[in-house]
Amino acid sequence: MKSYKLTINNEKYDAKIVEYSPTHAKININGTDYLVQIEEERAASVPKLASQDKSVPMAPSFYSGVEPGSGQIKAPIPGVIVSIPVAEGQAVKKGQTIIVLEAMKMQSEIASPFDATIGKIYVKERSPIQEGDLMMTLLGVEVKAPVQKPVRAAASVPIETNISTAEKILRAPIPGSIIEVKTSVGSYLKEGDIALILEAMKMESEIHCTSSGRVKKIYVSKGDLVQEGDALIEFEA
Repeated sequence: MKSYKLTINNEKYDAKIVEYSPTHAKININGTDYLVQIEEERAASVPKLASQDKSVPMAPSFYSGVEPGSGQIKAPIPGVIVSIPVAEGQAVKKGQTIIVLEAMKMQSEIASPFDATIGKIYVKERSPIQEGDLMMTLLGVEVKAPVQKPVRAAASVPIETNISTAEKILRAPIPGSIIEVKTSVGSYLKEGDIALILEAMKMESEIHCTSSGRVKKIYVSKGDLVQEGDALIEFEA
């Protein structure tokens, strides 16, 4: 994954997420690996690292990577959206918090990189996101042109279409466990309906449909563990 240059209490850190799973994550800070254990009700076996002389710093504010002239605000790390303290059309100042993101039990504030106006917001509170997902767009003098068609938005988990078989599959956006399946075979789901509840990083996330369709097959049940990309629900073509 990408490296991040952080400044905490006037000290500079080079940080990189080396490894991540539903039970633990390994973070490299200034050349030293740190292990972060994600507590579950059933304790899992987590490997220990050799020496950990320093404590891992608290998550700082992020200036999300913005492609010059695009105004696209993308997720700097995988996580879950905690809050969105701005609205479309609202004017914001450089450094103002526009999104709060939780990852590995730490909350990070995503700050606006320049004075701007909020364009389109693609995420919702409690939405799971992956590194690089498009969260919102900014408009202003530093943006050459508004983004007309985002490549990858993370407002909801998309239903991906298998072109060869004309099947539509709802897939897991991140690793986690199924808390609840809110539909059944034969049910008709509309765009925006909640299909499942997924727990990841000790937070429950609602998995929404982005198009309408009738449920053909359900691949998971309550308590199942899933990995990113696993098939959850299949819809009639």
